[in-house]
Amino acid sequence: MKWIWLPVAACLLAACVGSAGNRPQAEVYDFGLPVERLTEDGRWSNVAVDIKAPQWVDSRDIEYRLLYENPLNLRRYAASHWAGAPGPLLSQRLRQQLGLGGGSGQTSVACLLRVELQEFSQLFDTPLRSRGLLQGRASMLDPRRQIIAEREFAIVRPAPTADARGGVSALVATSEDLGRQLAAWLNDLEKRGRLKGCRPTAEERQ
Repeated sequence: MKWIWLPVAACLLAACVGSAGNRPQAEVYDFGLPVERLTEDGRWSNVAVDIKAPQWVDSRDIEYRLLYENPLNLRRYAASHWAGAPGPLLSQRLRQQLGLGGGSGQTSVACLLRVELQEFSQLFDTPLRSRGLLQGRASMLDPRRQIIAEREFAIVRPAPTADARGGVSALVATSEDLGRQLAAWLNDLEKRGRLKGCRPTAEERQ
């Protein structure tokens, strides 16, 4: 009688394979095409950016919170992911916007812009209304890695849709706004003479 079950098992296996093949592929998001630089070429090429993120932020998951239900429960979209962890994506975007140097281990950099992420998630106020939140602290360090200045930031942008795509759109917008805020902050620090030694020399710019 065992041979009777062989066709049945084969059909069931084929159904499972077919069902798995019909599953929609996960959506993968990054921060999009390079954006326009906010500062003149080479102005901050002697400054490196270093992104610090807690373990629950340092993953490819797109995270969200239902504030109307349980704001302490950090949820993740099952079928949507970042192309990489938010830290490297944000680092790339800030280098594009500010013309910063390479990684923090680069020997030629003079100063360090450190960004500590505390929250990078989509917040749902209601089932149909949400926003992206980028929150943390920025620190500017001199060549001796002593803190020159610090500032807190909490940037919120509305999500156009109440789903992963809307959350990504809002969070990417917060990252671009952070770049604009940091550019204004660096310019202000320089005007007040706080960034001595952070600008490249004429020889280094060549």
